[in-house]
Amino acid sequence: MRLELSEEQQDLSNSLRASLSRTAAGQDVWPALLEMGLTEIPFPEHVGGAGFTLKDTAVVMSELGRSLGSAPYFSSVILAGLTLLHAGSDAACRQYLPSIADGSAAAALVTGFPFGTSLVAARVQDSDTVVLDGAQESVVDGSDADVLLVVANGSDGPHLAAIDAHAEGVIRTRRETLDFTRELARVEFSGALAHRITGADLSAGLDTAQAVAITALAAEQVGAARACLEMSVEYAKTRRQFGRAIGSFQAIKHRLTDMSIAIELAEAAVLDAAGADTRLGPEFAVAAATARVLASRAATFAAEESIQIHGGIGFTWEHPLHRYFRRAKTSELLFGSTTLHVAAVAAALVQGP
Repeated sequence: MRLELSEEQQDLSNSLRASLSRTAAGQDVWPALLEMGLTEIPFPEHVGGAGFTLKDTAVVMSELGRSLGSAPYFSSVILAGLTLLHAGSDAACRQYLPSIADGSAAAALVTGFPFGTSLVAARVQDSDTVVLDGAQESVVDGSDADVLLVVANGSDGPHLAAIDAHAEGVIRTRRETLDFTRELARVEFSGALAHRITGADLSAGLDTAQAVAITALAAEQVGAARACLEMSVEYAKTRRQFGRAIGSFQAIKHRLTDMSIAIELAEAAVLDAAGADTRLGPEFAVAAATARVLASRAATFAAEESIQIHGGIGFTWEHPLHRYFRRAKTSELLFGSTTLHVAAVAAALVQGP
């Protein structure tokens, strides 16, 4: 498998980087993504998408991680949109995905981790409707979404449902978070009527959607880690101490080298996972978990080391490094801890194919 970007993917990366470079960390980049048609990338053409691959989507996520631009791309396109694509019915995909793909509607995924678990209960009213009760925490961009895609537990097993975010019986509360650039919300349902959109094989579909989400998040973490490394290298070249650039000191060289090695390893794992989605099944899940572990470690390590290399300025509110540190720490816990994913990879290695 090619653990590198194609020429077209590299061009996409360069174009998006140039566009996002004009905005500061935390600023809204959603209009730029819509203008470039990037919300359409991962979806099939028959539902308004561009029919590209997960690897192309990972390129976008990596650049979003590098810039820390604010946009509901991860929540709407990756989490909600691709969960609907893999786990929803064909009719539901034709109904909801075109507006998600063109960005006219923002969606959010309401589920626990793993994706098949949920604190929301579903009671079947008829073949097309379920009644939702319960609440789920840490819903990414949940308070600003137009449509909520909900995994809920019924007496006959899990269900997938879609509901207007402003419908009666839906209460959304924005939570205070460590990361200012990624909003999380508590979403509560009280007798809310939702459209039942469960696909033919919900369990397998949710497993695939989970692996896709983890891979995309890992790609974002690698992009953020690279931004930290690049800022640190530039600072080490220009900051002088004792009459010489601090980058000439062996201790700084070691820190930068260790960061680079961790990021290169994580990026290779992300590209491997992004290319494994065509094989699906356990192999994809293990590749995604591996990428998740290495990318989480690289992002946190790079943010911490960058703050140290920058010295006093690295701790200031005005410098963007604190935003990368905040994103690294929250992403590390977003869908299961690193320990949980290490255990999943270890179990797969012990059990064998």
